[in-house]
Amino acid sequence: MPEEKYKTFVVIGLGVFGGQIVKFLSEYDVDIIGIDRDEKKVEEVRNFLKIAIVGDATDPSQLEQAGVNAQDIDVAIVAIGESVETNVYVSLLLKELGIKQVFARALNDQHANILAKIGVDKVIFPEESAAKQVVRSLLSPQIIDMFTISDEYSVVEISSPKMFANKMLQELGVRTKYNVTIIGIKRKTPIIDDSGETDTKEEIIFLPSPDEEILEGDVLIVAGKNQDIEKFKKIVE
Repeated sequence: MPEEKYKTFVVIGLGVFGGQIVKFLSEYDVDIIGIDRDEKKVEEVRNFLKIAIVGDATDPSQLEQAGVNAQDIDVAIVAIGESVETNVYVSLLLKELGIKQVFARALNDQHANILAKIGVDKVIFPEESAAKQVVRSLLSPQIIDMFTISDEYSVVEISSPKMFANKMLQELGVRTKYNVTIIGIKRKTPIIDDSGETDTKEEIIFLPSPDEEILEGDVLIVAGKNQDIEKFKKIVE
C-alpha cells in the first residue's frame, strides 16, 4: 500500500503494464493522472483516473498543462514499453522537473543501468510485477504449467536442465543471457514421516537469492516475454 505521504501519482504509458498499475493504485486513497499518446488506451482506464490525458509526455509543455510538477506530484511511474529511448527521455525529464519519486519500467538490464545512472529512484521489471501477481498461486499445492500475465508476458514452469545442476543462479546469468528471470524454484526434498517411512515434500523457494544452488530435479518458475521464454525453453530442452 502506498505510504501516506504519497497521495498523487502520474502514470505515463497506459498499455497492459501501465493499465495494471493504474487499476491497482485505484484501490487506495490516492489521485491518479494517466497519460498516453493512444486515446484508446486512455479510454480503457479513464474510470480509474482523476485526470486522463491523451498527450505526448516527451513534451514538457504538455506535462505542465497536465499538472505534472514537483509541487503536485508525489510519484511518477514511467510504464512506457514500446521505446527505450522514449522511456529514458521521459524519466530524465521527470527527474529534471524535481518529481519526488520516479519509478520506471526497464526492458532489460542495460536499460535498467541507464535508468539508474540518470537517477531514477526505482527500476521496475515487468516480470517482478508478474511475480507479485502469482505469489498466491506459487504457494498453493497446485502445479502451475503456465500463467499468462498479458499477451506479451507469462510465467511458466520448466524442468531444470542437467547443465544447471550444482550451479548458483549468479553463475548461470539467466537474465543477462536469455532475458528471462527465475522467480521461483520448486524442489522435492526427502523427509521421514512419523512411521519412519521416507517420503518427499515439495517446497517453493520464492524469489531465490543469487547464491541459491540449482539441484538436480528442480523445477524452475520462469517469468518473461513469451518470445524469450520460448527461446529459453528450446535452449534448455
